Amino acid sequence: MITPTNDPQENGPAGFDLDKTYHVDVPIAEKVCVVTGGGQARGRAIAEALARAGAKTVAITYSGDRDAAHVAYVNIQTLGSGCLLAHMDVTDRTSVRQVFLWIQGQVGKIDVLVNAEKVEWPDHIASATAGERLQAVGVNIRGQALATDEVLPFMGIQTTGGLIVGVAVEEEVTAALKTFDEPGVPVSVSAAIKPMTGLASSRQVTMRVLSPGTPDEIAEAVVELVTV
Repeated sequence: MITPTNDPQENGPAGFDLDKTYHVDVPIAEKVCVVTGGGQARGRAIAEALARAGAKTVAITYSGDRDAAHVAYVNIQTLGSGCLLAHMDVTDRTSVRQVFLWIQGQVGKIDVLVNAEKVEWPDHIASATAGERLQAVGVNIRGQALATDEVLPFMGIQTTGGLIVGVAVEEEVTAALKTFDEPGVPVSVSAAIKPMTGLASSRQVTMRVLSPGTPDEIAEAVVELVTV
């Protein structure tokens, strides 16, 4: 069972209580859930688990393999949930904003965002080039922060608030990134979303960061959060 990590660095800033649920609960049968990276193993597992749990609509985004994302799209519909499929580059603010606008236009709201998009870290991150490191950070850390920042206005106009779930990077990755001491480069997901936590709570949006794990473990943890 995966739970929100107890690592203080991943728990957000002082005064932000990761155990507090800020949003008003909505039955999962009425929830619209957005999962980034829906064509990848982690995103697909999460999206299909949400459909299996009875989510009203599961919108999945992809940046690479459309065919793999389309398989998830078909499976979600077979499981009984509505599904939307969109190409989205989590490193591009305009792309993210346009997709969220499109989803809201299609189904009227966004209750849940799960930041599941990822790229593989270099095999030897300590000896990787700056370009290789920054490319991975751009998707795996900054991409989660960018999507979080862009979805908050959509959730903020809802009286029911919302839920945003991120997935932390592995401890060894954070440790390696710290050794480079590159200004402006976040070393963890929580460090990247830290500036948004106050705004999130003021808009009744709950934020969680899950520890790394297998796709099925993370999917199980996400469903538990969404169905609370």
